[in-house]
Amino acid sequence: MIWKLDLIGRAVRLLICAGGTGGHVYPAMAAVASLRESRLNSGDLNLLWIGSVGGIERDIVIKAGIEIEIIHSGGVVGRGFVGVCVGLWKVMIGAIQAWPLISHFKPNAIFVTGGYTAIPVVLCGWLRRIPVAIYLPDVEPGLAVRVISRIAKRVLITAEISRKFFKFKKNKTIVTGYPLRPELLRDMQVSTTKAREHFGISCSRKTILVVGGSLGARSINMAVVNSVNEWVAKGVQVIHVTGKLGWSEVQDAWNGLHLETKSNYRIFPYIYEDMGLALGASDLVVARAGASCLGEFPAFGLPAILVPYPYSWRYQYSNAQLLSDSGAAICIEDHDLKSDLTDIVTGLVDNMSVLNDMSKAAKRLSQTLGSERIAKELVSMASEGSR
Repeated sequence: MIWKLDLIGRAVRLLICAGGTGGHVYPAMAAVASLRESRLNSGDLNLLWIGSVGGIERDIVIKAGIEIEIIHSGGVVGRGFVGVCVGLWKVMIGAIQAWPLISHFKPNAIFVTGGYTAIPVVLCGWLRRIPVAIYLPDVEPGLAVRVISRIAKRVLITAEISRKFFKFKKNKTIVTGYPLRPELLRDMQVSTTKAREHFGISCSRKTILVVGGSLGARSINMAVVNSVNEWVAKGVQVIHVTGKLGWSEVQDAWNGLHLETKSNYRIFPYIYEDMGLALGASDLVVARAGASCLGEFPAFGLPAILVPYPYSWRYQYSNAQLLSDSGAAICIEDHDLKSDLTDIVTGLVDNMSVLNDMSKAAKRLSQTLGSERIAKELVSMASEGSR
């Protein structure tokens, strides 16, 4: 720790609202880890997590020893008149569910990372005059963050470029960088050789990490399955994290591959605690452009091929643009995966000077103190909420 907290002997009661996908959950978990470390000798830390129906967070939060409650909420963007009405109704239901949880827990601060579940929680907190901090993992805020940032006490952002979206909060917007989980910070110190040995792969082959996301990315998964024989023949090995929804389909395809391909192609439905080792073992990553690409890939100096998800709001394109404009990534449209992915992959692994330049560009974007900075702001805000 490079900072100390004041609230010695005083309890911090923090309500966290983060759910749905890893892009919302992982930054909050990183901030919690930093909070826990900082509070060991300076008073109590009481946490309540409010998550979303059907989100990935429940098992992760319970495993971390944090109490979690689930509420409803709904989106309204691009859903038509009926969909908007249903979404607003779910937000109202969520507020009815959140109110007694907040009343009973009595937090002195609320921390949210976006998503529609945050709207009813923040509204209830605002009505009870509880200070709210919003962390924006992505470059560009979605509708939920734009709405609730108007009543937030602090807006915490990953990148300086995001400040332009919060001009009305000029003095309350703070650049923290992306919060990295302790496991990632730990594994940054592990050598490439040791990381590859962990996965039982060659220490001499070029290594590509493919990440389908916490829920999966079928187009990426299938493009890799259809190309992996050719990649392996060119001296490449692959660590493929399919996402839980894509696991069975990729596993079935893996069973039908050549023996040599199988020996150089590791597949996993999901990696959480060992993701830092997967990043450290790799020379190149192929992934969606979710928020984690802004923090995790730069921290490991990892060049990226980013494939923004095309069927939702444009935030992944904004994330990909930041990395590609900085020289740390190449962006591919989802519909071009079949035709372009193999050419780009083989072109990069055959040209180490380009990969090295991309790695240096990624490292220039790295900020490894994000979780500490966020934790510091949360404790400061909790102090204000305790007065």
